[in-house]
Parts: sequence; C-alpha cells; structure tokens
Amino acid sequence: MTDAGADEARQLLLANADRTVTGPLEDPAVFAAVVGVERLVVATGSTDPEVLRAALQGRLPDHGHGSDVANLVAEGERHVAAGLVRRTNRQAVDAALVNPDAGAYEVTTDATLVRAAVRAAQRSLDAMPYYGLRYGERGSRFASTDSAWLISLAHLGEERATRQVAWLCRVLAGRGMPSWLMELHLDELVAEVRSVAGEEAVGALPAAAAAVATARRRHVDDDLLVLADGWADDSLGDELPVPRTGALLAAATADALSGVTHDDHVLVDWLTDPARVRPEVADTIHWVRRQVRDTAR
Repeated sequence: MTDAGADEARQLLLANADRTVTGPLEDPAVFAAVVGVERLVVATGSTDPEVLRAALQGRLPDHGHGSDVANLVAEGERHVAAGLVRRTNRQAVDAALVNPDAGAYEVTTDATLVRAAVRAAQRSLDAMPYYGLRYGERGSRFASTDSAWLISLAHLGEERATRQVAWLCRVLAGRGMPSWLMELHLDELVAEVRSVAGEEAVGALPAAAAAVATARRRHVDDDLLVLADGWADDSLGDELPVPRTGALLAAATADALSGVTHDDHVLVDWLTDPARVRPEVADTIHWVRRQVRDTAR
C-alpha cells in the first residue's frame, strides 16, 4: 500500500466514524470502511464518533485493548485500500473484500444490516471463548462475513434459507464448530437485526435457526447440554481446556448422530491434544464424551 493509498484509506475510515451512512453500500471502499468502523465499535465498546476517531488516529487511551484496536485499525486500512482498488476497477462487493480467505460469496450490503452482522458476530465470539482460542483473528473475520452472508438469506423462503444454513452447518461442523454454535449465532443475529430493522428484515432466519435447534434436540436436548457441562466442570475444574467443554462435546455428538458429520473427532482431537492438556485431562474428556453418548437419544 502506498503512502497516498494508506492516507486515503484512513480518511475514508475517519469519514465513516459517525456511522450515519445508510442504504446499499455499492462502493467497495465505503463497505470496507463501515465494517472496519463497526469492528472498532465492538472493540472499544463505544459508538461515540470522537472515541472512534481517536482509535483510528492512535489517540485512544489504553484500557487493556490497545493492541487489539491497533490491529483492527491496520486491518481496516488494508481492507479499505483494497476497496479503493475495486472501486477503480469497478468490482463489486463480496466477502473476500474484508476477509480475503473467504472467497467471493455474497454478503448483505445494506449499511444498517452490515453493522448488525458485525455486532452479532462479535457477541457470538465473546459468548464462546472456544472461537478465539481455536481460530484466533481468522475466526473473527469469518464470523463477520458469515454473519453478513446469513443476513442475505433472510429474504429467501424458509425452505431455501434452511437448506443454505444446513449446508453451512455441515461445512463448519467438519472444521470443529458444532451446529449448536450456529444456533447461538443465529439467535444473536436475529436479535440484532430485529432491533435495528424490524421483524420483516429477519425474514426466514428464525425458521432456519429453529430447524438447526430441532435437529440437535432430537438427540441432545438442552438439559443434556447443561448436564454435560456439569460433568466436565466438576471433573476438570481449572483444567478445562475451554469454557463449555461439556456442551461442545454434547453438541458434536448430536451432529454425529444426526448425520451432520461422520463423527466428532475434529473437536475431540483438539480438546485432547497432548500439547494442550495432560493425559489425565484427556482421559476425563473421553469419559464425558462416553457419558454424553450413553445419555443421548
């Protein structure tokens, strides 16, 4: 990125710190700026334009998130710079603009919904530390673009939207993210979209969320998720590899029993990795897994 390109990108981020842009974001550079600013909203916990401008200019007092904010600013500048290139080349907006690893799939371009997607993604990440521990910043980028893609399904009929969500569940479950996590994320996404754009904007998403939950509950109901957490928490205490270990094991079991995945080894192998836990901890995790399997329907 040239100095001129970096300066133009920074100025566009600053211009969008007031978060007043609405409607379709057809300019790729503005789309990237809106996403970049909203990620700072989440990181700083503030919607105050002056706070956001201070973050963008490196003037924000460090309250324990300074390095995270600096990284987000640098990443935002890179994405806006890429958007400026797309603007020149008359290229459209897609997920790869703000998540180069994602590929060129469709995402919502409505400014209000883009912001809701970013906030819902971060809320889901905050609620489940497993994401950050396993997938790091890459997981955060995918959460935002997946969230923006999910919103783009809202206008489809319930059957089509549910099929698309089921497809994504299979993809993610194969990478160690049980479908239960999609349930939680869709709940956050529906709540965010409903709060800023009303019932019509959530469209088919509640039905898709209900379908994911129903498939899981056929084998692992909500009570078993809680019970599995209790088994893991009581047995492992401070040596839990990640919060909600038991529920994650139960959710992965549900996916295997319902055919979303062939088995649960991707998650279990990570939880029991000798580089992460002692052999005794791994043995206990396998015991919890057996308890879940014996109890599941």
